[in-house]
Amino acid sequence: MSPADGSAGLAFEDTGLRPLDLRHVVIQPAIAHPSSANGLHNVVRCLIAEQRAMGDDARLFLFSDDPEALTGIPADCPAQRFPLGGPRLSGRSLTIAGATLDRLLDGAGPDTVVHIHGAVKPLFAALARGLHRRGVAYGVTLHGQCSHVYDGAGRVRRRLPAAWLRVVDGPALARARFVHAITEDEAAIVRRVAPGAAVRLLPNTAWSARRGGLPAAVPRAAPDGNRLTFGYCARYEIDHKGVDLLIDGFAAYRRAGGRGVLELAGSGPARAELERRAQVHGLGTDIRIHGPVFGPEKAAMMAGWHYFALTSRYDVMPTGCLEAALSGLPLIVTRETGLVPYVDGHRAGFGIPDLTPGAVADALARAERAGPGIWRDMAANAHRMVVAIGDWGRIAARLRAAGYGRPS
Repeated sequence: MSPADGSAGLAFEDTGLRPLDLRHVVIQPAIAHPSSANGLHNVVRCLIAEQRAMGDDARLFLFSDDPEALTGIPADCPAQRFPLGGPRLSGRSLTIAGATLDRLLDGAGPDTVVHIHGAVKPLFAALARGLHRRGVAYGVTLHGQCSHVYDGAGRVRRRLPAAWLRVVDGPALARARFVHAITEDEAAIVRRVAPGAAVRLLPNTAWSARRGGLPAAVPRAAPDGNRLTFGYCARYEIDHKGVDLLIDGFAAYRRAGGRGVLELAGSGPARAELERRAQVHGLGTDIRIHGPVFGPEKAAMMAGWHYFALTSRYDVMPTGCLEAALSGLPLIVTRETGLVPYVDGHRAGFGIPDLTPGAVADALARAERAGPGIWRDMAANAHRMVVAIGDWGRIAARLRAAGYGRPS
């Protein structure tokens, strides 16, 4: 049941369950964005908020080569910041110092579970090994950390990371109390490299019934023949987020007679490169590339969009897409986001079957041909899609029941 039913918010004395000591660990060797603008950090904070509401002692621990550079930590979910402390190569830590692990595990007991989020090789294996040696239970949420290793057909895309994943990370995953996969593709990767792992398949979401309830869709005018805006709002990480594919595909769509415009907002040094790419294509005023936007400024910008586009090469249910869909924006997304089954099943936008500019251009053209009536249906369906996935309280309760408990 969901928190709307009152189930996930029950105190543990009413359910017979014992509170757990949950220590969520995020390893962030390189600092590129404020914590409040980091999607992974925000997902972890949402989970912690629900766990605290259920009665668990859930806390966030951020490990970094330079913990003082971690900025923008929200006051409602403070984090303890630790230096990784191990030997370094080219300025990057290779392992985690024993003293750091001692600080993390201070006061740990039989009800302690360390939940590792998206750890970066080789630090994940080092952390898992240290916890195992100390007899502390741990679980893992991958957050797409393995998605770049294999393509959509399961073929090895990067040989060295694939070997590392199988030989080093595989045993660490197999020893975990649970491995939380967000998509079916991610679950398949875990089963491939660690056949004995306790895989738990649970999606991401973008709302909480307990914290403010279900947001309503944002009113926006349907597109007409002369006014159609595609939008992108995420980090400017070109390879990962496929921003080059989006711009190249948009240019091909315009050359084929498309009339829509593209607006991008994001952070990171790649903005200048994207601007040069748009200039080479001669897109002029048909594309607008902004810096980062947050809060009311972001909401105001997105209120003028008609579709949210994300052409990631590897991702797992990015919360930016879910937030956009919840606001009533149909999605245009690659298979690699893990969202196409949801989008197709709910008729909430268009999937992009291949990582090519031509496939992107075709999806944009289909979106333009949809017309106002179909667009209104897709906008309503996008909102319903995220509602159907469930809220953070439901996901936290299911993860507790399926993952955190002691093995039988």
